Amino acid sequence: QTRPKQAFITMASSKYMDTEHERLDGGHRDMWHKVNAAVVEANASPLSTNLPLAPVPEIDISCFVAPEQASDADRELVVQQVLSASQSLGFMNIIGHGVPHSLVDSVLCALRSFFESSVELKQQCIAKSMHGTFRGYTPFRFENHNAALGRPGPSDRRELYSFGPAQHQGGSAFGENTYPEFVDGFQHFIEEYYAECERLEKVLLEIFTLALAKSTGQSLDPQYLQHQIRPNRGLLAACWYPACEPSCQEVGVSGHTDWGPLTILLTTSPGLEVCMKSQDEETHQWRSVPVVPGAFTINVGDMLARWSNDRFVSCVHRVNTNNFCQSSRISIPYFSTQILPLSAKDEPTVGCVCANGEEPKYKPLSIRDYLQRNFSQLQQAGRNAGA
Repeated sequence: QTRPKQAFITMASSKYMDTEHERLDGGHRDMWHKVNAAVVEANASPLSTNLPLAPVPEIDISCFVAPEQASDADRELVVQQVLSASQSLGFMNIIGHGVPHSLVDSVLCALRSFFESSVELKQQCIAKSMHGTFRGYTPFRFENHNAALGRPGPSDRRELYSFGPAQHQGGSAFGENTYPEFVDGFQHFIEEYYAECERLEKVLLEIFTLALAKSTGQSLDPQYLQHQIRPNRGLLAACWYPACEPSCQEVGVSGHTDWGPLTILLTTSPGLEVCMKSQDEETHQWRSVPVVPGAFTINVGDMLARWSNDRFVSCVHRVNTNNFCQSSRISIPYFSTQILPLSAKDEPTVGCVCANGEEPKYKPLSIRDYLQRNFSQLQQAGRNAGA
């Protein structure tokens, strides 16, 4: 039976799911309605396991990681590849990133040891709120992306353990991490991995800056985006999805977009899905993001989409635990810019970068106000759902 096309799906000429970041301005409830309507439509479409993988390109960024070994032509090719991915689906798998495989293995092993520990032990590391950003352990089903986006649905089927910069990494101005004393080497591996994510974030922000300059015709300093996000730091959030029974009523984390400029995701198993138009443009559907061994999945977030004046796509995505319910799953997203300093001195804003003669679609946005509001909504929704 064919479902009728729904008239409210009018979100852009791109065949990919439009962003939810328009909700930051007046009329955001209308955008929430569009996003949620498309998510509902995708939920009623065929399972992603019966569809082709999402068209996520694989991009080798080694010429930016080790620029002394690369030519200008190599760098220009990568910028064009990232620009094309950013303007279509907003997702890409990157290789040549320089993060040691041995460190990745050690981090995954340490986190698995933690999450497989007893509830009583994990409660010793319970999260503390730092300006809305949780640092530490967040229990199972504490957050609810459905409720935070104003739609019915169950809480997130996962646990989290979140970190910011350590004290020796300049983290004293951002609050403190908590570490389990019952997992050998945990703190060392997490701090080393966090440092690698910050290094990679800097490289990616340079590439995205060059892509933004290319798309707008503006001359931007290669460190433009890096300067724009200061003094904020990244949030490292290890996610644990326990083994579960398959369910047609819920997934691990429901449809949403990411709030920052970009996300660096480490995952070793399927489950991540993006919401995009079907090939016939009739309906939205969930398509699985391919898992590339040794790669990181990068996606454009709301802030970067806004900086680009909507040239770049912040795509709605979710984690579907029904695709791997027989076994547990770990993923580690690093959310750029989502750790705020405890005392506000500089207040970074997101302003549109426009081509000559182009009007900005959005007013400048306070990053602090935006993040605090979103974290508050997400956490309050989780508390209400558990009440």
